Formats: sequence, C-alpha cells, structure tokens
Amino acid sequence: MKNSLGMLLGTLEDITMQCGGQDCPSSPKFAQLQYEGQRVNNHLIQLLAIYKIENSMYSPNIAEHSLQDFLEESAMQSEALLAPKGIDVECDCDPQLIGFFDREMVAGVVNNVVNNAYRYSKDKIRLSAAQHGDHVVISVEDNGRGYPPNMLCEHSDQLTGINFKAGSTGLGLYFSSLVAKMHKNKGRQGYIACSNNGIDGGGKFSIYLP
Repeated sequence: MKNSLGMLLGTLEDITMQCGGQDCPSSPKFAQLQYEGQRVNNHLIQLLAIYKIENSMYSPNIAEHSLQDFLEESAMQSEALLAPKGIDVECDCDPQLIGFFDREMVAGVVNNVVNNAYRYSKDKIRLSAAQHGDHVVISVEDNGRGYPPNMLCEHSDQLTGINFKAGSTGLGLYFSSLVAKMHKNKGRQGYIACSNNGIDGGGKFSIYLP
C-alpha cells in the first residue's frame, strides 16, 4: 500500500508541475489531492514507526548534521506542495549550527508539521533552528490562526489525548513526542512544544533535541 501511495503522490507532483503552478485553473484541486495523499502517507509511516519504537524494533541512527542543510532540504521537499497555494517557505538558521539526531525520523516530524501548516497558513511558513541551552531546537511556524487550546503545550508530558469534538487523534504529536524522547544525551531527553508564538500569532511547533 505504501509503495502504491508513493507512486500516486509522485504522479500527482508531476501533473502539478506540468500544469503550470498557480496559472493552471486545476492547480488548487491537484494541490488538495496531493495534500490529502501526503497526509495518508504520513499516517501510515507514523503508525509503522510507532509500532517499531514501542516494540524496541528501532534503534535511533544518531549522527552529526548541519541544521542549515537539514532545513533547506526540508523546505525543498515541501515546495511542490506549497507553491501552488502561494505559500512561501523561509529558513532561519546559523550556518555553523550542528546537531546530533536521527535525520530520517526528525525529517518525518518536520515534514508532517509542514504538511499540517499547509492547511492553516495564510501564505508563510518558517523553518528555523537555534541553540537553546543544552538543546538544539528545530521549529516550524506559520501565519495562520494558531493552535486550538487543547493542542497547546510547553512540554511533551502536557499532551492531551484524542479529542473527538475536534476530530483530532493526536497521532502526529504522539509520533513527534516519541521521536523527541528517543534522543538522549547525558541524562537529558528530547521533547516537543506547541505554542501560538508563530508568524503574526500563528502556530509554532518546536522539537528540542539534547
């Protein structure tokens, strides 16, 4: 199923590019299909990753990475989805900043948050990274209406469960929290936070890595 979905998303991306971006009248529909397909793909990957992590079947591949390169790669991967909707992505990071983390897993977290920001952002998304005490923090923020109260948290431990009224399972945040907690260093552990301190009061997601 995952391979078939990957082929479908690749085909949609090709059609969107051939359509001519925002000048094509069908571009918004293709972008919506791409967004929904990516959501399903992300959920499948997250469920598989959660299963492996919780059953001790996954060992983190912690390595040294340039945060600027990591953010620029994430922005480039999101361009095909965001461009048709007129959403600009900017990166803000010290070129010398490095971090030690599982690149594939953290990329999955960032890509999932960007995919969600696509739905709520007016026209801007910012990817940033900075040193914060003993942690490196990677953030994704937008200029939408912000997170609802039930999703705001300063630490992973404050996350709430399923919200039937809002139609939220919290799968993405739970996955992100597990990925953060996999990162440990000298007694410190990673965690996530959600606030409305994003662009113009929009949502801001942050993952803290020790």
